[in-house]
Amino acid sequence: MTSSSVRVVTYNVLANVYAKSAWFPWTERALMKAKSRLTRTREYIRELDADVLCLQELDGYDDDGSAVTSTSLPSWRSWLESEGYDSRHVRRTNTKKDGSCVAWRRNAFTCVDHRAVSYNDIAHEMYSKSDNGDVDDERSDERERYLRDCVANLTVLKRMRDGAEVLVCSTHIFWDPQYSDVKVQQAKRLVEECERFVDERASAGSDVRPHVIIGGDFNSEPDSDVYRVMTATFSSASSGREPAFTNVTPSFTACIDYIFVSDGITVTRVKEQPRRETLGEGLPNETHPSDHLPVVVDVSFE
Repeated sequence: MTSSSVRVVTYNVLANVYAKSAWFPWTERALMKAKSRLTRTREYIRELDADVLCLQELDGYDDDGSAVTSTSLPSWRSWLESEGYDSRHVRRTNTKKDGSCVAWRRNAFTCVDHRAVSYNDIAHEMYSKSDNGDVDDERSDERERYLRDCVANLTVLKRMRDGAEVLVCSTHIFWDPQYSDVKVQQAKRLVEECERFVDERASAGSDVRPHVIIGGDFNSEPDSDVYRVMTATFSSASSGREPAFTNVTPSFTACIDYIFVSDGITVTRVKEQPRRETLGEGLPNETHPSDHLPVVVDVSFE
């Protein structure tokens, strides 16, 4: 990585609330214990040596009494600070405490703007309520399809060395393949919100128009409509040559995690994923603490 390059990582870290041994029977039970897995996850992230992190399913961001922070280990916010990162976390819009995080090296970037996107707003807009606050019975089930509590974290960073701005987004699109229409609408909303944010920054008198980097778990394969929505506006950091997989389990192994970039960003390196035969029956395992693999790219700004 050159001195002008920026290493960007997107990584679904597998929230502890979802890390149940019953759901991952192929993984040694000791590896699923919260403290052990959290320690290994942080060691793994440290080794990635990222300048910018897009993390999904991150719980225990603050000292909120969750399974992560009850391990006697520091919260994610505190740990990131100790590693030289500032960060911002957007929690899902339900009772669970996981969400999407953007973190950046504080000696290289500073945050100049941010906003949260709740994809539940799609339901509120598509199926407006009547004057008495109700939704017609015929449409209430349709509306419920879109209430999936998924979010996006949009954070504008300014690079200290040259003033370049970049809108970094970390997001997690709904998982269920039976809800392809919901996933497409979430992807469309994400693109709209990113474009709107960039336009607002420019019209507000920002000296530079921000670049865009989007990292996330899109729960959609490269032949999906979600992928087509994203690449209609942004470029895949892998130039369309996506890895064979980023999520590895005995029942499902596929590429569903991506980094997308705007014009003006040059991808100088994409880290190769490990060979499937080196990963055993499935993830997590001793080497990889999540069921996902990170996507790691080096980029430069024009």
